[in-house]
Amino acid sequence: MDSFISKYDQLSDVLMACGIQSERATYEFDHYKSSKKAPFKTNLNLISESLIELDFIHEGISIGQSINLARDFSNMPPNVLTPQTFAEDIVNHFKNTKVKVEVKDYDTLVSEGFGLLQAVGKGSKHKPRLVTITYNGKDKDEAPIALVGKGITYDSGGYSIKTKNGMATMKYDMCGAANVVGIIEAASRLQLSVNIVGVLACAENMINEASMKPDDVFTALSGETVEVMNTDAEGRLVLADAVYYANQYQPSVIMDFATLTGAAIVALGDDKAAAFESNSKVILNDILQISSKVDEMVFELPITATERASIKHSDIADLVNHTNGQGKALFAASFVTHFSGQTPHIHFDIAGPATTNKASYNGPKGPTGFMIPTIVQWLKQQ
Repeated sequence: MDSFISKYDQLSDVLMACGIQSERATYEFDHYKSSKKAPFKTNLNLISESLIELDFIHEGISIGQSINLARDFSNMPPNVLTPQTFAEDIVNHFKNTKVKVEVKDYDTLVSEGFGLLQAVGKGSKHKPRLVTITYNGKDKDEAPIALVGKGITYDSGGYSIKTKNGMATMKYDMCGAANVVGIIEAASRLQLSVNIVGVLACAENMINEASMKPDDVFTALSGETVEVMNTDAEGRLVLADAVYYANQYQPSVIMDFATLTGAAIVALGDDKAAAFESNSKVILNDILQISSKVDEMVFELPITATERASIKHSDIADLVNHTNGQGKALFAASFVTHFSGQTPHIHFDIAGPATTNKASYNGPKGPTGFMIPTIVQWLKQQ
């Protein structure tokens, strides 16, 4: 075991990694199999000249179990996991814990002015929900860390409809929200001394006579108007309302997690996440260092004045949700971070690594819980 320390700062990191992998590598989703395999029995045999502290292994196991919770949510079929059932499952999961959950239903979203989240979800019989998850590990007066997740439980593309191949696996368009649940679950398990508010924007992007259309204009929670040029650019719309809402908690930083753009995959490949910062350079640098240590590849891409200007290129509204030009991942990041104002904000586009199409040492193909290990380690340092 001591030979592993060259990759890590200290033995405790190795032990934690072993705990995480004991859960992550043995994950299986067989809820809908008529015959189920016997559950894995994991034995960890550790040989070291140094004193092994089991607490670090147990911490890793807790993180691994939280990763698998996120995977379970992400693997659920979309006819089962709707915005409503997703919200209900989160409420039930955190019942009788320190974690508090509040759900805004469709009527509340309408009355309170969540115009963009409404717009995306109104074309489905399964109406949108906004889920707020609160964990207080320190004095409630301390500013929280806001974690925002894209929770599109199914994405047909709307009237800007996807191809049949492009529509496959779109149940995974809620991985960002599922991973936020996993992060908060881990923070609660580990009793971390941080305050967290999680905001999940949950909707189905479907087609009916009420669905949003290209050329429609909607009013965001911020009061700004947005022209819809592409209904398949729906994730940034729901995130916009969620980010603006999260900012009302006066957080020290906002981080959002979303399977947002294919352009991020084109830029970095399907095993890397793109990170975009707004007033949060120091925080992002810390996170990038941690991500490399826990074997999650995250790379920074820029938001420039060009992108800040391009989101305002509408002839009839304040903002526009899509560009036909290049740099679509940068445009989307600029749109989302616009709604946090001057609050430090990091946008993680996890479109590639949120899922994998082949089995590996991290477990079977499917959702990965990407960014949970990185963010939990960062939270431990706060």
